[in-house]
Amino acid sequence: MPVWPGTAVTAAGSTNPPRAEGDDGIEWAIRAILDAPSHISPPMGRVSSCTVVLRAYIKKTAQGVRDAAGALSADDPRCAAAESSAAEGLHRVSELGPGSGLRSAFDYARALALVARELRGHMGEIAS
Repeated sequence: MPVWPGTAVTAAGSTNPPRAEGDDGIEWAIRAILDAPSHISPPMGRVSSCTVVLRAYIKKTAQGVRDAAGALSADDPRCAAAESSAAEGLHRVSELGPGSGLRSAFDYARALALVARELRGHMGEIAS
């Protein structure tokens, strides 16, 4: 019997979008979550794997963003924005979780992906 009744599809196929050349994994996770329609959750396996990647990235990067922001002058608006994003990311990683159910897990992953994207932007902006 086909996996998807009424179709000729007999296998569900990959749950992961293809990675671009040189992709470090975080771009894949951000794209996989943020490019998904907000009203249709991706498969649980994709949500779970992206959440693991996003949480690890935020834990690692938030401290680097804080350190880089600390090197800026206190009146630099980039400093406050970077520190705010780092604090939000660390809060989401250490204090919040995916909840129960696919919808809750997907919403949590979306929030992590948005923070990760912000942190990447801050690192690029502060480093230049």
